[in-house]
Amino acid sequence: MIQESERVDGDEENENDEERVTYLKTFIARMMAAPMNPKSKAEVDVTVTREEIRIISNYAAASFASLNTLMRIDEDCLPIHIVGDLHGHFADLRRIFGKHGAPGISNYVFLGDYVDRGRQGTETVMLLMAYHCLYPDHLYMCRGNHEDYNTTMTYGFYDECRMKYGKRGPLAWLHMINAFNHLPFAALIFGRVLCMHGGISPHIQTLDDIDNIQRPTFVPSYGLACDLVWSDPESTSNIGWSLSARGISFSFDDVTIEKFCQNNDIDLIVRAHQISSDMVKGGHKWHASGRMVTIFSAANYLSMGNDSCVIRIDEQRNVHFCLLRPVKAGHKH
Repeated sequence: MIQESERVDGDEENENDEERVTYLKTFIARMMAAPMNPKSKAEVDVTVTREEIRIISNYAAASFASLNTLMRIDEDCLPIHIVGDLHGHFADLRRIFGKHGAPGISNYVFLGDYVDRGRQGTETVMLLMAYHCLYPDHLYMCRGNHEDYNTTMTYGFYDECRMKYGKRGPLAWLHMINAFNHLPFAALIFGRVLCMHGGISPHIQTLDDIDNIQRPTFVPSYGLACDLVWSDPESTSNIGWSLSARGISFSFDDVTIEKFCQNNDIDLIVRAHQISSDMVKGGHKWHASGRMVTIFSAANYLSMGNDSCVIRIDEQRNVHFCLLRPVKAGHKH
């Protein structure tokens, strides 16, 4: 028999959940309906309030904390879309949703680097967090090397928060940093496609090692959590593992990729983290005879004129590359 106090607690919980859902839906609708900025064809004319940052960041931190560090996504989520670096390209994020369907209708894995360098990092990451909180089984977020206290201090996101929110900017930034510190580091799709921001690590013996990363955490300067967001494939590197030219983590060769896939029963590794001249057309690059692919999803990144690439894995487990061209001046989204 249910006691009266239990009934009251349950009613309050349901009311709180309904309020949360309504709040998230209202926020998402406003962000998705906002017009383009007439002064900047690459930006959306919308503002996120400090209170929205506080509330949604707290929702997101709690949701991320409930997930494994290696998120395991089963085959029921197919088709699924995998998205690489966005770096504050909020208009590109909305274009991706416009082309492939909004979360709740379509399924997504995002590979990190939501902020820094671009001008709308706050809008980008807050929309993603809101969608994740509303549809946690449809939109998954991995951590990138830019979702970190130290990196955002250097590459623009902290300054963006100061510019948009003045003296309150650092507090808004810290709310989002707290959510970042709870983010999972990788995703495994139907047991065969491994996704992360950076790359593999010499510190992985089995994929279960990823789940042993304790969160919340900053990104350390060494070790498995560091490598998952910082390491890179490098076909011209020495055999095996080499110190990365970035000055942090490692680079690894094609043989190392193939061995890792064989040892862990992986068909494909999808990662982001890099944009090179041979990715300008197509937004992606293959490694190790098709065992690893790099994608980049921010179009015209740093005025490079590059394509945005999103991977779609269909119900038959086929991989498709979906491109968005850079928006030309004067073009309406």
